Amino acid sequence: MWFILALLSAVVFGFSSFFMKVNSFWQLPLTPFLTGLYTSGSIGFLGYALMEGTLHLSLAVLFGGVMVGAGSTFGNLLYMKALNVGPASLSSPLVNTNILLIVLLGVFVYGEQLGVVQYAGIGLIMAAIAVLPLDPKEDFSIKSGVWYGFVLTAMLFMFFRNGGLKITEEAGLENTPVLFTGYLFGMLYSLYGWHREKKQQACAAAHIHTKKAFRWGLITGVFSFGGMQLYAAALREGPASIVSPLFAAHALLVAVLSMLYLQERITGYQAVILAVVLTGIVFLRL
Repeated sequence: MWFILALLSAVVFGFSSFFMKVNSFWQLPLTPFLTGLYTSGSIGFLGYALMEGTLHLSLAVLFGGVMVGAGSTFGNLLYMKALNVGPASLSSPLVNTNILLIVLLGVFVYGEQLGVVQYAGIGLIMAAIAVLPLDPKEDFSIKSGVWYGFVLTAMLFMFFRNGGLKITEEAGLENTPVLFTGYLFGMLYSLYGWHREKKQQACAAAHIHTKKAFRWGLITGVFSFGGMQLYAAALREGPASIVSPLFAAHALLVAVLSMLYLQERITGYQAVILAVVLTGIVFLRL
């Protein structure tokens, strides 16, 4: 069952990632978008925690939530900063290497046992995700040396989000209240940033774009909540060294949706990469 949950988490969270890309495509402001995302996500986790009776905000849960929330919030912000000073086709695959850290965490810290076929599947998925965004025709020049710092720190923060859930799960904590606390942290931080930006915005056009970004963020947050909740459920039953690469395969859905709705054309090279992802998923299931 955990394998199905991991695949579903990739699909649902893939829509969230695609909607984030759409927000950038529309050139809408980031902080109101993230405020909306973390607001609806927080409400979702709060409702689910109340429904399953796990809303116990102990110090351990609050600490875990801040770790996950900081990883999600600052990881997204640093990733966007990296895109401003460097190519997306290098930024995205390097940030996604946090998957490797989670695999190492599961195998060497928590003693997860994998076979040769599973290792091959993990290798195929991670390699495919790393090269999927690469475009030989894109300009790879780095505009600023700070790009390297943005990418490295974004990768580490994303590990705090995804790997943090594995740590809290192994510590015996319920991940729904951890995620609620984390998204609440993201909402408060993004709201603070939005409030600071409001003081610098005076024109009506900027206000209209801000409202649109917030509403779009609310929709995105619903899928973010669903994807992360499914990911947490899969971690509860399955090994992180397999669940995490499956979850990271949401890049596959983002690529397909971008091709269908953002007029991005898929090349033969990209089609081969997507086939490699599917092959890796099959290997993990064997």
